Amino acid sequence: MTLTEVRKSQRKPPTNNAPWALDKLPPFPMVATRLMQILAREDPDISEVGKMISAEPVFATRVLQMANSPLFALTAQVKTLSHAIVVLGLARVKSITVTRAVGDFVAPVLNVRSLRVCWQNSLAGALLAEKLARACKMDADIAYVAGLLRDIGRLALLVKYPDSYANLLAVSSEHAFDLMNTERELFDVDHCQAGSWLMARMPFPPELAEVVAHHHDVPNGGPFGLVNLIRIADRMADALGFAVVAHPDPLLFADVLGELPAEALARAQWDEQELKAEIATRIQTWG
Repeated sequence: MTLTEVRKSQRKPPTNNAPWALDKLPPFPMVATRLMQILAREDPDISEVGKMISAEPVFATRVLQMANSPLFALTAQVKTLSHAIVVLGLARVKSITVTRAVGDFVAPVLNVRSLRVCWQNSLAGALLAEKLARACKMDADIAYVAGLLRDIGRLALLVKYPDSYANLLAVSSEHAFDLMNTERELFDVDHCQAGSWLMARMPFPPELAEVVAHHHDVPNGGPFGLVNLIRIADRMADALGFAVVAHPDPLLFADVLGELPAEALARAQWDEQELKAEIATRIQTWG
């Protein structure tokens, strides 16, 4: 079946003002949405955060498991949620909770290899954004969450249409099609547009919505900010072998690293193979 045939068979009138491809999308975990609302406040209540996560015992257990996994490379074991909040800080707890929530959102389709690669790409981008932020002396926790959510639109599309999205990836790889153009052909929206629509309906801060919408944009010469950093993290994930589909003209790690500001570049003298191995090892701990 061609992409056009798939598109015609999938398309149905929306039941609300959603793009048809996002109509009746499976809900994002409520605990994460509510947590974002609390953490978006200027002075969030630590006890309220703990109570909210604790009220979902299964989710709370999985958050603690993740906090102690090599994915986050913490130096000390975290035994309770209250301990996690005190030791790690609210920003880090938010990073861990969002990772768990997004992972649970995509979990039903991770048995499909090509779709699992999309999730691994999101994790790689988050981990690299965190490292790049430290080199750039930017907020590493915000960078991590931005890197993780940058392709939330893609994750939503593949959760709603796993077979079609797997087909899209195969066709794009085989024929070297531009992935975003192919998304628009099949779904009438690309993953940046889909992500923007989703972010407008979730309580994430505006800077994250900007990243989701513009992380593929070519820099216009303005100040180096979060969007620039996430764009580099995204490209670096591809250059290190975590791409969603193979590029006909693969990115070189040294070239992508060279896109950093000079001062940050001096602090980011990473060995390509060591960095790739580190990211791969941390991703493999997902569970």
